[in-house]
Amino acid sequence: LSWTEIKGQIVQLKAHDHSHPQSAEIYAKIDRLKSKAIENGFIFDSSWITRPLNENETNESVLCGHSELLVIALQLIQEPVPKRIQVVKNLRVCGHCHEFTKVIAKIEQCDIVVRDANRIHHFYPNGQCSCQDHF
Repeated sequence: LSWTEIKGQIVQLKAHDHSHPQSAEIYAKIDRLKSKAIENGFIFDSSWITRPLNENETNESVLCGHSELLVIALQLIQEPVPKRIQVVKNLRVCGHCHEFTKVIAKIEQCDIVVRDANRIHHFYPNGQCSCQDHF
């Protein structure tokens, strides 16, 4: 699960969540971020997938359905030019989400702060993370 505050209300999303009223917009934003990331040389690392794929899934759809990415996409929809996005996550950030969030911060030129179960990650607009990739 990941949480964020939007307009004074706490929003909670789980992995591959489609329950939010803006679900279609969230996944469309994720698709746009994926395209921009690929244009910038990002490669999706399937080694972070820990289960067999279902018939209708791809590596990208599984990896980009993680809750922190959904929350980040929702924040970008709510505030298209944010200065800072803050996310709280109940588990550790996987390596894919860590790398993808670095790219998102660089593409969107904003700070993204993710507090996971082990540490606080501050992703900067230059594509770096405060943990120096020791997640």
